[in-house]
Amino acid sequence: MAAAPAAAGVMDQARWSAGTVERRGPLTVTTGLDFVRTGPGEWRVRARCETRDTQTGRWSARRARGVAVRSMGMVMLDVGRLGRMVLFPDRDLASNMAACASGAADLGTGD
Repeated sequence: MAAAPAAAGVMDQARWSAGTVERRGPLTVTTGLDFVRTGPGEWRVRARCETRDTQTGRWSARRARGVAVRSMGMVMLDVGRLGRMVLFPDRDLASNMAACASGAADLGTGD
């Protein structure tokens, strides 16, 4: 399989990722998402949400799998027990679960 042209966007690749980190007092909450294309505007998603307490050093991580679809310029995700998330066109990630971070997301292809 040939590589996509350099002009193609991150979400146009066969595989891509998104992640964000949010600070909540002494807690650092991280969300990492890995996408694999299953069709035009559709992906399988692996999600990992991690919470670290910078004062005590305690941490916890949750993982889930789900699906994502592109609609109206947004990518809407349903990742099972980690809830629902939306990646907006301005690359802002919103989550409805306290265990997952919301905020400006970094997108990449792993290159």
